[in-house]
Amino acid sequence: MGRRAAGRFIGWFRPARAGDGRREDPSLQEQLYAAIRQAVLGGELPAGERLPSSRALAADLGLGRNTVIIAMERLVGEGYLESRRGAGLFVAADLPAEGILPSPAGSASRAPALSRRSDRFATLHAEGEPLPARPFATGPLALDEFPLDLWRRLANQSLRRTGDRLLRSSPAQGLPELRQVLAGYLAETRGVACTPETIAIVSGAQQALDLIGRLLLDPGDAVAVEDPGYVGMREALAGVGARLLPVPVDEQGFDPAALARLHPTPKMVMLTPSHQFPLGMTLPLSRRLALLAEARARGLWIVEDDYDCEFRYSGPPLQALQGLDGADRVLYVGTFSKVLFPGLRLGYVVLPAPLVEGFLRLKATADGFAPPWSQATLASFIAEGHLAQHVRRMRVLYRRRRAALLAALQQHAGDLFDIRASEAGLHLAAEFRDGRDDRAAAQMANAAGLSVTPLSRYAISRPVSGFLLGFAGFPEAELEAAAQRLAKALR
Repeated sequence: MGRRAAGRFIGWFRPARAGDGRREDPSLQEQLYAAIRQAVLGGELPAGERLPSSRALAADLGLGRNTVIIAMERLVGEGYLESRRGAGLFVAADLPAEGILPSPAGSASRAPALSRRSDRFATLHAEGEPLPARPFATGPLALDEFPLDLWRRLANQSLRRTGDRLLRSSPAQGLPELRQVLAGYLAETRGVACTPETIAIVSGAQQALDLIGRLLLDPGDAVAVEDPGYVGMREALAGVGARLLPVPVDEQGFDPAALARLHPTPKMVMLTPSHQFPLGMTLPLSRRLALLAEARARGLWIVEDDYDCEFRYSGPPLQALQGLDGADRVLYVGTFSKVLFPGLRLGYVVLPAPLVEGFLRLKATADGFAPPWSQATLASFIAEGHLAQHVRRMRVLYRRRRAALLAALQQHAGDLFDIRASEAGLHLAAEFRDGRDDRAAAQMANAAGLSVTPLSRYAISRPVSGFLLGFAGFPEAELEAAAQRLAKALR
């Protein structure tokens, strides 16, 4: 192959040289290797085609001959090229003649075939991307108040104390020391009836919901859910093909009497009784007891998601629904992502004793175990009283921020919203008085530099119009200014 054929490579090879203004460019040898490899995989150099000599390539591309030889030897060693004695280098004959990379047109015209279950997730999660950290996003916390130096010290102590145990595999159920201190903490703060043996440590509350669905439900099984309600619950149910039976919440939350009217009879109830998501009401004791009676009479499972139970601003926290259950019908789910920091990715589930073994089998197949170093650090954090102290500090801070947001909304947008001033949690629900299209209104608010979520996103059939407004991650002055911007944008 002569010099003219060797010139074909000039169109494929555009080396980045010193002085191009780029940092850490690959060597010329690496760039030539990558260009020829790409041409082979893409079919531009078909199987069996002869390549120019190293001398001709070096001359046409302005490279040193040694650079070309080293790149070619690597391509031969990896099977892209083959050397034939006395004849030169050729594209390997056993590669597909048309290459193995699709053309840009082909890749655009053929969408990957996804499962029906994946399609269900797509419809649920289409609008569930994390919002930017602007007022009133619900994800941000006051992370600048977290005792990071203390956490770092406890992490180092855990590693020194246990040697390399935390670097090895861990029990699917979680470290015994964490389950031990967590059992005491839940009994004291939430009235949960549990032992270390009935607690499983998971990689966040969402994994707990997913595993519970896989443990107890078959495709087509009916599940009663709050309407509006937490989309993450619906995602977990979609994963097992469950049938949703929405129960519209009223001023007191989930109505147990509605269970008798549902058809078919649900196998499970999933709800957020301590702080209904997203509207914020607390399920009263009378309804809690009625729900437990229905569960016993009908053989229902109840999944209690206590997602932000630590932050109650008026009076002591109510006892968990699980602590009132005397028939092993309630599975209690909690998380440390909201009380400490989202990156921790540790949660827990308190299980009826007969379900523990099956749950742990599923946990082991899902991801093996939660990170043991984080578990050990958290165990020390709880045992030494730092968790309780941190919760007290943050409760004061978040109460102040909640009050600032409430006052600002009432001052600047009281004519627009009915505000549900719930006594718990890290967000407020503000419902439009005129019932306007909250998705269009959310776009207007987001265009003004705010991050609001329309309440209708969480609804199945119950009409609701308004915004979910997070306050935990923003100082009072910022919330005040944001409330003014919100009112101006909506008017």
